[in-house]
Amino acid sequence: MGRKRALPGGDAFVGRLLYVEDNVQIAEITCLLLEDSGLEIVQAHSAEEALRLADEEESAFDIVLTDVVMPGISGVQLARRLNRRWPALPIVLVSGFSEELALGYGAQYELLRKPFTRGALLECLQRHLDGAVYQHA
Repeated sequence: MGRKRALPGGDAFVGRLLYVEDNVQIAEITCLLLEDSGLEIVQAHSAEEALRLADEEESAFDIVLTDVVMPGISGVQLARRLNRRWPALPIVLVSGFSEELALGYGAQYELLRKPFTRGALLECLQRHLDGAVYQHA
């Protein structure tokens, strides 16, 4: 979709992140963790809102970070829908539940377990923005 690179020698990224999380408190904490990352963060509070934003935004998203368990459309369903339209769009799933691992949700998309540290989050995003992780759409 767009730019997929980090700035050399630091934590700062270049690009737009679509962040999907239905829990307002978790969203606030995660945005604080990403505050100095350099990413432009666009938040959605549901998968439905994320799909609408992906269709309406003038600038493409470079990466998506989405919760798995949400009312309505799940994060996995969202990821599949986005990758049908944008096959090269990197998507990272986030969950505090272990059932997703058992069901194999981590097989197609990387699953970042909650709670996570700022370092773990940035490393995960870095791998995807650098293209080091290949996901099958």
